[in-house]
Amino acid sequence: MTRVWSYRPQLLHLVLFFAAYVLGCGFAQALAIVPGTGISIWPPSGLFIATLILAPKQSWPWWVLVGCLGELFGNVLWFHSPLPAAVLIYAGNALEATAGAWLVNRALGRPARLETLREVLVFVVLGAGVAPVVSATVGSATLAWFGILSQTFVRAWPLWWIGDATGVLIVAPLALVVIQNWNGKAELTAARWIEACAVGLILLGVAALSLGGYLPFAYIIMPPLLWAAVRFEFKGAAVTLALLALITAIFTISGASQFAGNAEDQRHNQIMLQLFLAISAFSALVVAAISRQHQVACVEALRDRERELSQIVNMVPVHIRRLTPEGEPTFFNKRLVDFFGFDLQQLNRPDTSQLVTNIETLVHPDDANGLLQAVRKAVATGEPYTLKYRMRRADGVYRWVDGRAEPLRDDDGTIMQWFAISIDMDDEVRALEALQQSERRYRDLFHYMPIGLTRVDAIYGPRRMNRTARDSFSPYRLQRKRHHDGG
Repeated sequence: MTRVWSYRPQLLHLVLFFAAYVLGCGFAQALAIVPGTGISIWPPSGLFIATLILAPKQSWPWWVLVGCLGELFGNVLWFHSPLPAAVLIYAGNALEATAGAWLVNRALGRPARLETLREVLVFVVLGAGVAPVVSATVGSATLAWFGILSQTFVRAWPLWWIGDATGVLIVAPLALVVIQNWNGKAELTAARWIEACAVGLILLGVAALSLGGYLPFAYIIMPPLLWAAVRFEFKGAAVTLALLALITAIFTISGASQFAGNAEDQRHNQIMLQLFLAISAFSALVVAAISRQHQVACVEALRDRERELSQIVNMVPVHIRRLTPEGEPTFFNKRLVDFFGFDLQQLNRPDTSQLVTNIETLVHPDDANGLLQAVRKAVATGEPYTLKYRMRRADGVYRWVDGRAEPLRDDDGTIMQWFAISIDMDDEVRALEALQQSERRYRDLFHYMPIGLTRVDAIYGPRRMNRTARDSFSPYRLQRKRHHDGG
C-alpha cells in the first residue's frame, strides 16, 4: 500500500483526468443518435489507454480509481444506468485500457510515442483493435443481462467495439501529445504558425462543406488532413483529428451532417461515421509516422556526414577555425585545441570580443596587431586574407604559421560564416633561416679566404672571385689588356 501511495500522481493531473473523462462521457452521449442503443464513439477509451501507456504501472490503480469516479459521475449525469450495470461497464473499460496499454508497451518495449510506422501499427492493432474487444464483450453482455434499452449482445457488440476503437484512434493521439508536451513549449517559427493556422482553416472549411453535403463525399477531407500529418507529423495529425471529430460531432448532432438521417438509417449512418473517423485517423497516423521516419532518417544521415566531416577536420594536420560573419570565432578543431593546450572558451570575457582576446593571448605581440587588422579588413570588405604570424604553443613556444581565411556565402552572396586555417610552417621558417645563415657564412668564408678562389661556369669562364683572387688578378688583367691594346 505504501508503494502504491508513493506513486500517486499529482492531484492536478488526477483532477484533469477526471474532468476530461466526464467530458468524454458527455461527448459520447451527445453522439448516441442511434435509437434504442445509447452506444456511440467512446472518447474516454482513448484518454484512458494513452494515460496508462505513459504512466508508471505502479500508478495505474490511481488512474483506475479516478476513472471509475469519472464514469459513475457521467452515469449520474447522462446514462442513468443501474449502479451494478455502470460498475460492470466501467470494469470492462478499465480492463480494456490496462490490457491495451500493457500490450502496446510490451510489444514496443517502451511507452509508445507513435513516431514510427511500427509503433503506429502496434498501437492500431493492439490498442484500437484487440483491447476494445474486452470492453465490447463486457459492455454488450451487461446491456443484454440488465435489459438496458432492450439491447441484445449480438446487436450491441459491433457498435460497442467500433465506438471504442474510434475513440482510441481519435483521442489517444491527442492525449499522448498533451501529456508528453505538458511542460514543453511550442517550437514553431512564425512561418510555421501561419502554415498551421492555414491548414486548420482549410481543414475546417473542407470539413464543413463535405459534412454539410456541399461536396460529394466526406473523404475529400483527406488532403488537408494528410497535409497536416506530413508537415507537422504526429502533433499535427493529433490536433487535426481532434478538430475533425469535433466538427463532425457538431454537424451530426445538429442533423446537418450526411451521417445524420431518419431513424431507420441511423445505425448504418453511425457505423459509417465511426468508420470515416477511424479511417481518417489511421491514414493520418500512418502518414505522420512515415513522415517522421523520413525526417529522422534525414537527420541521422546528416549527423553521420557531420561525424565523418568532424573526424576529417580533426584528423588533417591543419588548424581550422570557424568565424561568424563579424569575425568572432565559434569553432576550433581538435588539432588547434591540442596546439594551445586548453579549451579556448576559457578565454571568454564579458563585454570583450573573443577575437581580440584570443589574438592578444595566443599570438606573438609583434604579430598580433597585424593579424587583428587583417581579420577586420577581411570582415569589412569580404575579401580573403593571407598572413604569416606566430602562435603560442601549449609549452609557451611561439611557432610560425601560414594563416588564411575565406568567406562562405549563400546564394545571394551574403557571408554566412568565415573559415580560417593556419598551417604550422615553423620548421620551414627555421630551415630557411638556417640556410640563409649558412649561405652568409659561406659567402663570408669564400670572400675572406687568404687564397684566391674563383667559381667558373661550364666552359671555365670566371663567374665569381673572392677578394684575394681579384686582388691577385687585377694587375695581370690590366697588363694583358695593355699588351693587347698595344699590340
